[in-house]
Amino acid sequence: MIDCLAPGHNVASCVVRELVERSKRGPVELPHFSREVALGLRGFKVDVGLVERYLKELQAAMRALCPHVYRIDLELQTPLVVHVRNPYMPLEIGIAWHPYFNAPYIPATSIKGALRAGAGGALCGRAPAELFGEVGAAGEAAVTDAFPTTPDVLSADVITPHYKEPDFRETKASPTPLVFPVARPGATFAFLIGLEFPCDFAEVHRYVGDALREGLGAKTRVGYGIIKLK
Repeated sequence: MIDCLAPGHNVASCVVRELVERSKRGPVELPHFSREVALGLRGFKVDVGLVERYLKELQAAMRALCPHVYRIDLELQTPLVVHVRNPYMPLEIGIAWHPYFNAPYIPATSIKGALRAGAGGALCGRAPAELFGEVGAAGEAAVTDAFPTTPDVLSADVITPHYKEPDFRETKASPTPLVFPVARPGATFAFLIGLEFPCDFAEVHRYVGDALREGLGAKTRVGYGIIKLK
């Protein structure tokens, strides 16, 4: 077991340091290492007090640039994986990990991309291209990263690939269970949206909920990352 995954240690630094040290002693089987990390993180606690203070200060700072700032709280209905090739969490299947807040998070780019892809129409008179931008033009909506607002946010999940590309012959099947960290169902996250124009919060809330109905992060087509707004 990886000792430095205990409370008080920076998880991203711990994982990288442990991987480097093991590599010095010989080849590392990444699936086995990833399993150790995923199982070791199941009891990890997020400092939600720090997150809440940051969100409050960020909201105040954003109002100097965007006069209308709204907080969006969401709850996971299914496991969430995002940035599976995240450089701060070098695992077989990783998870987006914030190196400063020492917590899993949902990057603003993932949220804004999902909003843009799922937008079904205008928000308070602004079309999706005006809200989220297009090539050569910035949008009128600013979106922040989403941080966990519940301390118990992590769990472990498993998939078992049978084939390795490009050879999909049955005789070459080699089932390999891959255990990886996920944000668990029931965990809550919060992010901010700043707008340059006035819009009722209920309208913003409905719009975001409709746009994100297909989910957030990776593997949404197989049921991951389904959320509901609070």
